[in-house]
Amino acid sequence: MMAKTFIFDVDDTLYDQLEPFNRAFEKHFVRFKDEVNIEELYKLSRKYSDEAFASTGYEIKKLRKMHIYRISKAFEELGIRITDEEALQFQLDYETFQNEIRLIDEFPQIFELLLQRSAKLGIITNGANDNQMRKIKQLGLGKWITPENMLVSETAGVSKPSKEIFEAMEIRMDFSKNDVYYIGDNFDNDVIGATAAGWKTIWVNFRNHTTSDSGILATYVVEQLRDLLKLLDQLTQEDF
Repeated sequence: MMAKTFIFDVDDTLYDQLEPFNRAFEKHFVRFKDEVNIEELYKLSRKYSDEAFASTGYEIKKLRKMHIYRISKAFEELGIRITDEEALQFQLDYETFQNEIRLIDEFPQIFELLLQRSAKLGIITNGANDNQMRKIKQLGLGKWITPENMLVSETAGVSKPSKEIFEAMEIRMDFSKNDVYYIGDNFDNDVIGATAAGWKTIWVNFRNHTTSDSGILATYVVEQLRDLLKLLDQLTQEDF
């Protein structure tokens, strides 16, 4: 039987993206702490980021406008107005704190298990190449995943949820659609995108997100990391 392939998202899948977001919030917007649920603000910011990302591109001035837009709109939805300068300073510190991110504790064990069972591992992540590769280096992912199996949307010239970025990875890693699983937290980008490419999907819904009205279902849904480890153990058992 052919060994399976597991491709991972990065942001808020392999590390807790709320942690640097919360640190930047505490530095710049602590005055709103009693009015704002930080996780709700974070989810709203992600929503507006996803909406704007495809049309933004990677030129720094356009990216900065998007960064200002997403946090400003998130606050606005909660009835709070912030200035563009406050939004920009928040973003700059958010990026600084992302330089201190850590791999979620369970993932080394997950990666080791998969490699022991001859699985192939890869990454597909949306974002600017320098920024995403800096995160990948900070997380130490090169210990388990080779650089040629890491695909960033800027390099690919197309971003999730477009099926073309998943198809580019098929060519790069040379695997069968029947044996590949994409693992990510974002239903629209990760589940819908990978499903469109004919891949199986594992939706890691650690933050209790709701699904879109697409009619598409993830192949598997896990809400706890221990359940992800258990599932991957089961999926690779049959290869032996």
